[in-house]
Amino acid sequence: MPAKFKISYFDIRGRGELPRLVFAAAGKEFEDERLGGDKWTAFKPKTPYGQMPVLTVDDKTMINQTGAIARYLAREFGLYGSNNMENTKCDIIIETTFDVFNAMVKLHFEKDEAKKEELGKKFSTEVLPQFFTYLCKLLKENGGKFLVGSKLTVADMAAFDMLDKLTCNPKMGEGVYKDFAEVKKFYESVKTNANVQKYLEKRPAADM
Repeated sequence: MPAKFKISYFDIRGRGELPRLVFAAAGKEFEDERLGGDKWTAFKPKTPYGQMPVLTVDDKTMINQTGAIARYLAREFGLYGSNNMENTKCDIIIETTFDVFNAMVKLHFEKDEAKKEELGKKFSTEVLPQFFTYLCKLLKENGGKFLVGSKLTVADMAAFDMLDKLTCNPKMGEGVYKDFAEVKKFYESVKTNANVQKYLEKRPAADM
């Protein structure tokens, strides 16, 4: 009997979106539980570490930490690499996208205007160009379509998730990678994957 899956997270994309996208890419059903307010307060003590996202498998086993959840699902659904080296390359890309996202979160929540301006400049002139250059290099080395191997993997979904957060952010948009045609082409390729497109058409609107 197929496993039953539930992702619990806030009603935003944030750190919960990568697991959702892995489900989407695999064409697998899952319960998308979105919590806030009193519901989150009541659920928090039940979580393994007082944080979300949490993946619940068959109503009993809870897995926390975004990376661990994404990797578990990738192994479960055949969206990892085809060998240990490809798996490791996937891991590297996942961790790299988390670094970019953490920088984006830090910028988003900075209250001091002077520091925010400084972080914003660094994000646009250092963090993003470095990330896009890295993706271009990986795509070139791997034939141009996928980041690892010859099929869609969790690495592609992690990179897509980060690019999608940038694209959907009203302060950024597609212009952020206008000088990186290969990145835009990759983003559009994943976006138009039949399973991914089906999910994107029905997900709630958000900019982060």
